[in-house]
Amino acid sequence: MCPSLTDSTVSPADWMAAIDGRRLLGALTLPGSHDTCASTVDDRLARTQHAALEDQLLHGVRVLDIRCRHERDRFAIHHGGIPLGLTFDDVVRTCGRFLARHPGESVVMSVKDEWPARDCTRTFAATFEWYVARHAEMRWHVAPEPPRLQVVRGGIVLLRRFASEKPLGLDLTAWPDNATFDIDDVPARFTIQDEFRVPVPASIAFKWRAIDSLLELAPSLCGERWVINFCSGTGMAAPPVVVAFGDTRHRGIHERLAGRLAARSQPCGTMMLDFCEWHDWHLVHALIDCNWRHGLPPG
Repeated sequence: MCPSLTDSTVSPADWMAAIDGRRLLGALTLPGSHDTCASTVDDRLARTQHAALEDQLLHGVRVLDIRCRHERDRFAIHHGGIPLGLTFDDVVRTCGRFLARHPGESVVMSVKDEWPARDCTRTFAATFEWYVARHAEMRWHVAPEPPRLQVVRGGIVLLRRFASEKPLGLDLTAWPDNATFDIDDVPARFTIQDEFRVPVPASIAFKWRAIDSLLELAPSLCGERWVINFCSGTGMAAPPVVVAFGDTRHRGIHERLAGRLAARSQPCGTMMLDFCEWHDWHLVHALIDCNWRHGLPPG
């Protein structure tokens, strides 16, 4: 019998430990959280999560979207211009505690230069490297090539969304705004959907088509490319909570994705979710289970 969260043979806190370590990390179906730390603000346009980072990790989320403002040579966690009351130290320590207790797991961390710097004496990249040295107990994967899972168990894999003069992590700096796009001129190749503009609830259907189109392609791309599919969206009349959950007239992204996974479970790549805890973490667990249902080779 294949491992599964639904039959309790695998714990969501340790699900990667049951995966063949020869598999390429980017070829797995990985649940992620968009604007991971935006659970701390009570603002309909800024809030994208209800669960804190520690709870996300314990329930199976493995890809984090960490957005920083460079202030006085330190990183403050932001969503756009809104400070979230956390520091990069807080994020790294939370991940470190989790990985120490669950050494079979790996955390993928997208680190983005989110807002204009203030009162800094060094570059964003230099401060990131300062944090790596500061948290010397952490294992960071900062090579530019996508790793196999066995190489990064117990560690953090960097997806870099900030400028660096030298190779540092998997380079995602060629990231256009509000688009579906490929990144090809770096050692790790990516296909990414991040069409986040959803101006009104009626536009949720257009956002879903962007998600579903990449889901259709994912089985043939995974293993050749790292597929990242953002389920998040926002607009003045359609804040993240409406895009995720819908309203009285429009089905939300979560319900549509749940139906899609129930009807046809397949390799999905990395799926970035808002409000990950929806229906007792149903989407996170359904995505995790995709890793055992297809007899996939190690990659």
